[in-house]
Amino acid sequence: MKNIYLILAIIVMLLSGNHVLAQNQTVLPNAGLTPESTFYFLDRLGENLQEFFTFNKETKAKLQIEFVNERIAEIKILVETKGSETKGIEKARALLVGNVAHAAEIIQEVKSSGKEVSSLAKELDDEFDKQEQLLVKTFQDAQKKLKEDRLATVQKLIEEAQKLGDAEQVIGLKAQAEGLVLSISALKEVRNEIKESFRIEMKKIEDELDDEDKKDDKQEELQNDKDEELEDLEIDDALEDDEIEYEDIDEDEDEGNESIREDAKNSAEEIQENLEKALENSNLSETEREALKQAGEKAREDAKQKAEE
Repeated sequence: MKNIYLILAIIVMLLSGNHVLAQNQTVLPNAGLTPESTFYFLDRLGENLQEFFTFNKETKAKLQIEFVNERIAEIKILVETKGSETKGIEKARALLVGNVAHAAEIIQEVKSSGKEVSSLAKELDDEFDKQEQLLVKTFQDAQKKLKEDRLATVQKLIEEAQKLGDAEQVIGLKAQAEGLVLSISALKEVRNEIKESFRIEMKKIEDELDDEDKKDDKQEELQNDKDEELEDLEIDDALEDDEIEYEDIDEDEDEGNESIREDAKNSAEEIQENLEKALENSNLSETEREALKQAGEKAREDAKQKAEE
């Protein structure tokens, strides 16, 4: 029987290596497997076994801090490599919110046993607040990376295609750029959805805080929201600048096309004027006049068509 417990303990250590001593951690751990991996169940098995062999309820509640860190690390990998539409994010979100909800449930179990839980609630609340900020930063960093790397590259390609006069390529690249802008905005929407679910479960923990801690927690929350909003505005302003740049490119194209049309129009008028002068030359034979007239008419028609394009 002792050998069985020893084997299980070894399995726990091997499968949950990323979680050991992660309490009070403000830096994300190595995500390891993500929810999209076929072997993700091994990661979850490690967490379940680790929790199963944690018998103290308060320690078990604090263990959820480690698991939330793991979920955020998984989300970070997913949004940076696959964007906001991957199914793995929804699974990680459900598990993350479930970890916070489980911590809240454990607090209630401890409270029902007659123990004071405000200090435990505060410790969990402080750590989950830090993790909420990490979650927000994860998505904002992914937005900025997408803009600064991929969107910037597409913008340069648009400029090069514009210089070469490749209108078809410019149109395709602009569509790609617009898709990237939508992806950046989608990351913000997904973040807000996760954050809202996270805070709903957090509220159950905050309800167990002392009155003074509740007041401090609310002030901190308002400040965090303000900082988050300022960062969002900076990202949104940068995207608006990109849209203005696209409009400038369109205007440059229109101005360039208008210049070409004007030159062609002037060319057609000049051809007509030179033709009339040449036909006034009395030394030309009738055959030469007819040939010159036909050549001039063709050149004038070509210039006229170019002006109308």
